[in-house]
Amino acid sequence: MNISDLPGIDFRSLRTLKLVHDLCSFSDAAERLGQNQSTVSYVIRRLREAFDDPLFVRQGRSIAPTPRCVEIVAGIERLLDQLAEIIEPSEFDPSAASVEITISCNHYERAVILPRVIRRLRGEASGIRLKVIHAKMEGHDQLRMGECDLLLSPVASDSDGLFRRLLIEDSYVCVMDPSNPLASGPITEEAFASANHVFISYEGMWRPTYREVVESRGIGARMVLDLPSTGEVGRLIAGTDLVATVTNLLAQSYGQGLVIRPGPFDSRVKVYQYWTTRTHRSRVHRWLRDLIAAEAAASAEPAAA
Repeated sequence: MNISDLPGIDFRSLRTLKLVHDLCSFSDAAERLGQNQSTVSYVIRRLREAFDDPLFVRQGRSIAPTPRCVEIVAGIERLLDQLAEIIEPSEFDPSAASVEITISCNHYERAVILPRVIRRLRGEASGIRLKVIHAKMEGHDQLRMGECDLLLSPVASDSDGLFRRLLIEDSYVCVMDPSNPLASGPITEEAFASANHVFISYEGMWRPTYREVVESRGIGARMVLDLPSTGEVGRLIAGTDLVATVTNLLAQSYGQGLVIRPGPFDSRVKVYQYWTTRTHRSRVHRWLRDLIAAEAAASAEPAAA
């Protein structure tokens, strides 16, 4: 590519190329941009000429980026990252920040981590606005497609180009009403097997790690209530003989009135925050990531005591 071709390539064109790459679709990119597909096709055609590369090739009913396109998009990400750093003030003042940041997460992170984060933000950076979206099992794709800036999740990622930081390692416990006979002492494998259990199916998209431990040790568990998420567990088991196995910090978030007991197994889950090169160098994002990490660690302190 000739340096004389550079004036014909603007940031809008480069962003279009990155979006087509991320979505693997001209039509989806056009819809996201609020443009006609012909406009997106014209932009990609110009870039093909400038870079002397097809950029995308047909692969069944979809499209796939060429190796050169992957290199170019990686360069675009670095360029946008550097531009964001240039635009931001050299000294970051949280109290003067005015920005909206989108966080993708599920019920655990909303119940355990975000309350502390929001209190800190209201006191130190009230101009930072948070938009929280539901991650389910799609958080890494949401990050890749730019639908969120930060992902809080225990779901492992096999995607290259994502940064990761451990926030919490939490253990599974049994939670129940005080009237439950299991509330009075240690829970043995036999007692666990004979109890009436609440299972959390996570809409079939996530399998709690304790289930694998229980099954590998041959401990049976009788399910009498199957829930899609952990949000209503506390209210639903109150006043019943049901036992729910959830993470310790989540069980504590249910408040007073329930009893928490260790289960007859040791099973843990790790929760991470993920982000991309797009926000990696941003001062406000770095500050927020550090704040989230600090508050997540602080939320785990009672469990360690």
